[in-house]
Formats: sequence, C-alpha cells, structure tokens
Amino acid sequence: MYKKLIAGEFGLKETFWKFGVFGTLAGLLIVKIFGALLAPRLAGISIYAYYTTYFNPISMDRTILVYTVCYLTSLFILLAYNVSMILAVWRSANAYERSPWLSRIAKTIMLLIVYICIKSVF
Repeated sequence: MYKKLIAGEFGLKETFWKFGVFGTLAGLLIVKIFGALLAPRLAGISIYAYYTTYFNPISMDRTILVYTVCYLTSLFILLAYNVSMILAVWRSANAYERSPWLSRIAKTIMLLIVYICIKSVF
C-alpha cells in the first residue's frame, strides 16, 4: 500500500485528504503529545543541554529517557512521512486529469501544510 501511495497510484482526493492532511495532522499530534510529556520533566532545559550537561547514567530519570526516545523517534517518522507525502501528492496530482488547477492547488497546499507542520515542531 505504501509503495502504491508513493508511486501516485491512488486518486488525488484520497492521497491529499486521507494521507496528506489527516495523516500529517495525526503525526503532528503524536509529536506534540510526546513533547508535552517531556517538557515539564526537563523544566525549561533543552534536550541537548540536558544530555550534555545534566545527564548522569548512574542516577538518571528513566521517564525523561523514554519520553526523549519517543519524542525523537516520532519526530523522525513525521519528517520522513512529510517527505513521502509531498512525493505522493505531487505524483498523484501529476496523474490527475480533470483539472490542472486542482492539481496545482493540491501541490501548493501540501507544501504549505508540511512547512507549517515543520515550523510548529521546531
């Protein structure tokens, strides 16, 4: 299914709405949830500063470690998913023959959604 999605074999409507918009929003929600769970534990310190300055493997807080792994993993998956959705929507829009305007609008909006998603995470 993923291979067909990336190849643009699904329709533009399904690719754009189901996978592009709702899939990206669901992934962003997961990243935000793990970020919200991690933020109070770090108490205003960045992840980089915590692991370079305050981290002690002998007396570590395991919940911070688990939340960090979950947060960074979900962030990496979201970024990879966004790149694949740009490719999928782009190829699906190129195969769309009904309206050239809709295909251009779908490409533009997908790029905008990914930009806003990445901007809100970083």
